[in-house]
Amino acid sequence: MFVFAGGFCAVASGAARADIDADIAANIAAITTALPACEAARAHCLGIQLHITAGDAGLIAAPDWLATQLAAANRHFAPLDVEFQVTGIDTSPASGAHIATRGERDDLATGRLTGRVIHVFIVGQLDDVDEPGKVIRGVTWHTRKDDRKYVLVSTVAPERVLAHELGHVFGLPHSTYAVSIMNKADRKEPPVEQRTFADEEIAAMRPHLKRLLRDKVIAEVAK
Repeated sequence: MFVFAGGFCAVASGAARADIDADIAANIAAITTALPACEAARAHCLGIQLHITAGDAGLIAAPDWLATQLAAANRHFAPLDVEFQVTGIDTSPASGAHIATRGERDDLATGRLTGRVIHVFIVGQLDDVDEPGKVIRGVTWHTRKDDRKYVLVSTVAPERVLAHELGHVFGLPHSTYAVSIMNKADRKEPPVEQRTFADEEIAAMRPHLKRLLRDKVIAEVAK
């Protein structure tokens, strides 16, 4: 089930505000239609709560881009017999158009990390807080007050970024395996389209998946 909650604040009123809200609702309906659901045969179907930056121009992300990210994540996690399904969508403040500091990353999650789902925040520019002047395409984060992990993905991210960040949620560090999407090093081989999780990384994620389910951090979605 998808839930639309207007969690943003923008300067608009009257008919203009109504038009913006109607456009956002229509976009969320389009996203709902575009996103893939878990296959019935998959052993584990895990829920994602999407938080999409919104403002006077509407939602920051297009349905096709979101569907591509989710489909890629499901493809890379198939050897783990895991798929992800979006179970809810809400909007984040317009300030998510540019996340520049650690505090702004923390603020995104304030009061939102509820339920036994993985929280994914879709933002615009995402600055590298460790190397000033650089930007990144995604990050797995937790606040200083809570060790629960959540994901930020920039709208400039290529299709494998959500899968990469979900790898971190399931305990993977960056790696040196040439085939791995967790390897950040520039390399020519194998080609990008052939990269995925290394077999060793799939094995490493299995006990972490069991722990997350056992500790009720995440839960299976009814298919």
